Formats: sequence, structure tokens, C-alpha cells
Amino acid sequence: MRQMRPDCGWLPEHQTHVIGTLAHVDRLIDDIGQMLADYLRPGPFTLDNVLDGDQAHVIVTSTAPIPEAIPRYIADCLTQLRAALEHTLYAEVQHSLDQPLTEEESKAIEFPACITESALAKWLNHGRRRKLEPLKDGSELVSRVRRLQPFQRRDPDEHPARVLAEHTNTAKHRAPAVAMTRLGAVVPAVEHPALTVSIPLRSVAGQDNGGLPINEGDVVASGPRGLRIPLDIWPRVSIQRPHTGSWPIVMKELGYLEKWIRTTAIPILINGTRDVPELPPHLDITTGYKDIRGEVHRAGTVPAFERDRIRWNAVASRGSLLECLNAGSDLPRDTIEQWIDALEDDKAIAHATKLGTAPDYSAAFRDAVSELLAEVRAHRSQRL
Repeated sequence: MRQMRPDCGWLPEHQTHVIGTLAHVDRLIDDIGQMLADYLRPGPFTLDNVLDGDQAHVIVTSTAPIPEAIPRYIADCLTQLRAALEHTLYAEVQHSLDQPLTEEESKAIEFPACITESALAKWLNHGRRRKLEPLKDGSELVSRVRRLQPFQRRDPDEHPARVLAEHTNTAKHRAPAVAMTRLGAVVPAVEHPALTVSIPLRSVAGQDNGGLPINEGDVVASGPRGLRIPLDIWPRVSIQRPHTGSWPIVMKELGYLEKWIRTTAIPILINGTRDVPELPPHLDITTGYKDIRGEVHRAGTVPAFERDRIRWNAVASRGSLLECLNAGSDLPRDTIEQWIDALEDDKAIAHATKLGTAPDYSAAFRDAVSELLAEVRAHRSQRL
């Protein structure tokens, strides 16, 4: 994947702290993705076939509990995202005043998430906040804050500022983030008119839902006794939005909020526009930098959510490659597996995509398989 060199020339010196916070968020999301992969890959559902007269049902007999670290890492990530927003506003107020803030003034600075214009007016008129010149209604900074408020959208509950505020308020004051393993889809290897599944893939296509709740004893598929069709069960780990009760997929929720903070909220708070080069999401902050802005040319431009998506695509692509190549060759399966395991993720995806775009058993498909098998043989020769 081609990366453009990051450019943070528009970021003022008093706001360079946000580079480190965003890098920390990226690392947390990456860690969450890795933990979710370790949890999901073995399959969190235990299934059994149960006969019922002339019917057979696939039922859930148990669900592996989500590791306790996952909801806490999620809460940490959400808190750091909100910190990026709060710290940016604080630094902007302090820089505008060009003097140290008192303890009372410091406590008055927080980023609001108002669902009505009147609620924002009340926030601006509260206590010491109204005495701070940068936070007086009509100032440029207040204009920027107003543009980022939930009431600017038709559905304020879906606005990222509202979603983030509700998540972090709950995680800080009530309980860790509420995460649950849910059923995303049940995909049969072949369609059969007598086979019914609890949630087919086509019913969730194009929808950003977190799947159905799943419990022990739930039926995921039913069909005539003796019918044997392999099923692909898609689990999803979802997080509950406290204010709506909806269950978006964890990684999509984190990716959605991280992108808004990094590409919209921070630039607008600082510059009044999002039409600036994107802040880099990924930078090694385990090393100390005298000038962190001077190091952004080393930063990665692919956010953790996208890297996680690529990893999962690569897993699916490797499985597809193994199926196609193993069926079309007399090479040992482990030889093919070793070649596939050695591929970079983007290479595995590219190979699988090439096979997938050629009609099955067409001349183009056979030629593509032959080319890849030649690479397998070359790889085996190098290892001998």
C-alpha cells in the first residue's frame, strides 16, 4: 500500500502534543485488534447437532467469554481519544490567553457535546468559563467548537462527539465498556431451499450492525435430517452505545471515532478547517523525541483499524489460496501452506483477488493457478 509522506507543517508548536496522543490511540486500537483476533480465530462458539423428528438443528452449546482485558483496553482507547480533544481545546485557550490559567479556570475548560444550541449557550455561560475571552460566544474558537457539536447533525445521537462523550462518561463513572460476542452471519457452503439460518449474510450486507445476541441453546441453522452442508459461522465482538443501546462492531466504532478526531475535530479546533494534510496515526512513541513534529516523516499513514481490516482480509485470502492450489496440484499440502505463510499480507490478498476475478475453471483461472504453483515450487527449491 502506497503511503504519502506525512506533513504536519500546519500544526502549531503548542499543539504538537496531539501527535503523541494519536499515536498512543493507534497502538491501543492495534492491541485491541490483536486480542480480538486471538479470541475470534479459534471460534468462540461451541456448536452441536440436535435431532428433532425429521429435522436437525445446529445449536450453540457454549460461548467463550471475552477476555477481561478487551473491554478495559477499549475504555482506555476511548478515554485517550477524548483526551486528544480536551487537551487540544485546553492548549488553544491557554495559547490565546498567553498566560497561565488558574486552577478554577483550568477546571472550566472541557469539550462540550451538546444536542441543542441552547445547551451550548448554557455551557458557554457557566461560571468561570464565560469570563475566559477565548470561550466567549462570538469568538473564533467558539465558532469552531460550535461546528463540532452534535446538534449540527440531523440525528445528534449518531454524531461522533456525542458517541464519544457517552462512551467515556460511562467507562469513567459507571463500568468498563460493555462488549459482547454476537452472531454476525451464518453462511452455508451451498444454498438449499430447505436450509434456514438465523442470520444470512445477505441480511446484514450494507448494514453496520453488530449482529444478533447469541446464548447457549440458540439455534443457528435448521434443515432436514441427513442434510449435510458445511456452515461458516461469523462471530462479531460488538460494543454497546450507552445512549442508544445499539451494538456497533468494536473495531468499526473505534475506527470511526479515531478518524473523526484525527481528520476533522483536531484540525477544525486548531485551524478552523479540515482541509489540511491528515495527522499521521502511527508513530513509535516508545522512543523519546526532542522534536516530535520533526519525526512525523517516519510515521505510518495507515491507521490501526485499516491495518486490522487488511490482516483479516489476508487471513481469508490465505484460506482461499490454499483451497484453490491444493485442489489443483499434487504438491504436498504443507508445501503450499509454507509458501502461503511466507507471503506478505498485501501479496496474499492480490493473489486471491486475481483468482477470484477469473471464472472458476476457465482458462484464465487455470493459468493463474499454474503461475502460483510455479511460485510454490520455486519457494520449495529455495528452502531445500
